[in-house]
Amino acid sequence: MVKNLKKILATSLTLTTFLSVSALDTNNSVHASETSAASTVANSAESVNELNQLKENFRKYLVGTESLNSDPLLASKINSVHKTANDRLDSFLPSEERGQGLFKDVTLGQDPKNLANSYLYLYQMALAAKSYKDPSQTGFNFYENVEMINKIIEGLDWLYANHFADQEKGYYGNWYEWEIGAPNHISKILLLLEDEIKSQKPELINAYANSMDLYLRNGKDGDIDLTARQHTGANLADIATNRIIQGAITGDGQRVSKAVANILTVFQTIDPDHIVNGNTDGFYEDGSFIQHHRVAYTGSYGKVLINRIIQTMKILDDSSYNPKDILVPTVKNWLYQGFSPVIFEGYMMEIVKGRAVSRTGTGYADVNGIVEAMVDLTNYLNEEDSQQLKSHIKYIAQTTKGTINTGSFTSNLAVVQYNNLIVDSNVEAKNAIAEENHYAFNLMDKTVHLRDSYAFAFSRSSDRISKYEYMSGENLMPWFQGDGAYYLYLSGRNQTKSFGANYFATIGPYKLPGTTVPVEERKTIPELYGKAYYENTNHPLNFFASSVSQNDYVYFPVGTNKYSGGVKLGKYGVTGIQLGDEIGYRDKQKGILPDDFVAYKNAEANKSAFMFDDEIILLGSGIKDQLGREVISTIDNRMFDSNETSSITGETYDDQVLTDPENGQYELKWLNFKTDEEASKVGYYFPESSSINVSTNTVTESLKKIRTPNPDTKITENFFTLGLEHGTNPQNAKYAYVILPNFNEADTEEYANSPGVKILSNTEDVHAVEHVNLGLKGFNFFGDKKRSVSNVTSYNPASILVKKDGDIVTIAVSDPTFSLDKMKLEVELPHPAVVEASKGVKASVSSKKTLIHIDSKNSYGKSFDIKLKVKE
Repeated sequence: MVKNLKKILATSLTLTTFLSVSALDTNNSVHASETSAASTVANSAESVNELNQLKENFRKYLVGTESLNSDPLLASKINSVHKTANDRLDSFLPSEERGQGLFKDVTLGQDPKNLANSYLYLYQMALAAKSYKDPSQTGFNFYENVEMINKIIEGLDWLYANHFADQEKGYYGNWYEWEIGAPNHISKILLLLEDEIKSQKPELINAYANSMDLYLRNGKDGDIDLTARQHTGANLADIATNRIIQGAITGDGQRVSKAVANILTVFQTIDPDHIVNGNTDGFYEDGSFIQHHRVAYTGSYGKVLINRIIQTMKILDDSSYNPKDILVPTVKNWLYQGFSPVIFEGYMMEIVKGRAVSRTGTGYADVNGIVEAMVDLTNYLNEEDSQQLKSHIKYIAQTTKGTINTGSFTSNLAVVQYNNLIVDSNVEAKNAIAEENHYAFNLMDKTVHLRDSYAFAFSRSSDRISKYEYMSGENLMPWFQGDGAYYLYLSGRNQTKSFGANYFATIGPYKLPGTTVPVEERKTIPELYGKAYYENTNHPLNFFASSVSQNDYVYFPVGTNKYSGGVKLGKYGVTGIQLGDEIGYRDKQKGILPDDFVAYKNAEANKSAFMFDDEIILLGSGIKDQLGREVISTIDNRMFDSNETSSITGETYDDQVLTDPENGQYELKWLNFKTDEEASKVGYYFPESSSINVSTNTVTESLKKIRTPNPDTKITENFFTLGLEHGTNPQNAKYAYVILPNFNEADTEEYANSPGVKILSNTEDVHAVEHVNLGLKGFNFFGDKKRSVSNVTSYNPASILVKKDGDIVTIAVSDPTFSLDKMKLEVELPHPAVVEASKGVKASVSSKKTLIHIDSKNSYGKSFDIKLKVKE
């Protein structure tokens, strides 16, 4: 990537004389000679023309043109823009009524979000003032409205003088609003109203630019600092994009050049072996996306990043600043390898949303911005790639049970292009990724298993990846979201009836499907400390709102366990986790944390999921609790809509037929759950007789239960729950069950009578299953000692898949601990011969077995394959 950056810098007019490659690897520091040269170029006539081009590009992106906006496809969006501006105008306070706010009920001086929102409201007014609307159309029309423009400039001046200029008063609350939130809106206002501001208040532009530099306090000398933990990933893209706009407005080509170089660092695939500037935020080789250093975040910060990058591409169009040969292929790969696998039928999966799982927007709404980015990207691809992406967009649009809301698109052009491709008969709706595939996102401790009729998402955590994310009163009860919690999305179902904010508010945090937890009541951060964070500035760890200590122990703590990973072989996979505590509990026992800091201990368990075609097998073993508490495991806990009627049928091991059984315990052999709506059927098979709790209940809760900014809205949802009680102080308890997505009761009964899988081992040391029909065996080996199961011996922790297809046996292996330099295993096979093997895999064969050595150092969960030919 550095070589590519060097090439881009060499071909860019302003970057050539401004940055060196070595600057990208450190902090983009600038030598005096380079600064001088850059200034010369920046002040040249050609540079001025280019800066004007950047401004024009972004104006068109934000407000369109008269010709474009006359398209009937934009009528609704433009009407909405002008209506919103009217609402803001109505709440705009006259000078004598302002006191502590520019807008009604938006008090300034304590919460920086209110300041950012005040600038947002001004931007929404500016958007209408510069968005052409046909005068013949009904509704509000503020296009080039002088009164509106004057009010915006007056408000901009008032906010600056009273709430932005004074650095001593400023920078209260969260850093984000000062460095990203407010500047994002300010920069666009200055852009849209540049001529009018220069005519009325010319000093405002440079004043705001200088102040935004001063508020960049996590930066360095008023600029981005690539070594700052806040200036990474999506946050870095936000700040850099704003600075590109600011540089164009102020005529500062040097600022633009530096910001472009900064944003290019976001495109570098994060290499755990070569971490640059301490930054672990961004996309990884396996498609994982991390933000906040250790949180899986494709569905929230990731979507912000993709939109900022597309905006940057639009801004830099037709200029020498635009490094298209890096931006275009990189974004295309992100879309297919990172985003598309975690979008199922137009719905963004919960496992990659961090604290955003508690927000009331739906998984369908999360996809709107990604679809817009896809539409924009089609303009930069060659004809074949563009057609493929258009087909993918159309596939998402046709399979979603939500709505692709183009009213939320930023770009008017994207609205028109999206609607045109949807009705274009030459564009075939087709998924650009395989509808049957397995994704081992081991670098963010997540697993996604896709089939055309369902998606299964499994959430893990470790000493590398956080157990959950809580922050700012969001996701108040997250404790077990990274402890093997799973989500089963059924094709054709409106996923909001099964998941989303309503799900987390009503399900209860102790009964997430797939989890094993101690029976105890935990308190939220506000309940524990009376505020949205823990504060203790007298302690050596110095806890305050945005401190490193707060991040490590409160906001997104990692676990104490190393084992969290999985293996992939073709479209099949195995994943597993050994439960660990939050590091807060460990360090509290060591006396590292303050006495009043509250930390909870988890139960212990080894957990695995084996993912095939029609079934998913979940095993648990070694279930115990060091504190002697009662422990429960939740097999499933399916939410269904309050207007749906459920039906439960099944059979016990003593041949008792169950038809809508009463809530209670049963020795189940199989069970089927469905509602009167389509796409709600799930079957369950229990290979071993266990006393399973079966229940249905109706829950009413407030959305504020999971997020303090949510409205205090009461919601009511139904639940079907299957659970296991392991008793008080269990010793090596276990479970085993098979999930059968989309199976009706007849299919489930037939499967139970002739199951396609065998449990080979479910001990504290080894989980292993066999799928007879597929010729597949899957293994999770826990611990360091030598163990053998079904002709496979491992000398170390390992996730393994073995597939036999005729006389070819393929073995896939990964290190789920991320800590092994070498791996060793033996497989008993008749007369094996090596056909091919991954780099780092060596095998020695005899007449009866194959000894495999793997150089797994720094493999980070990667799957190693070896293919053998055998003679029966």
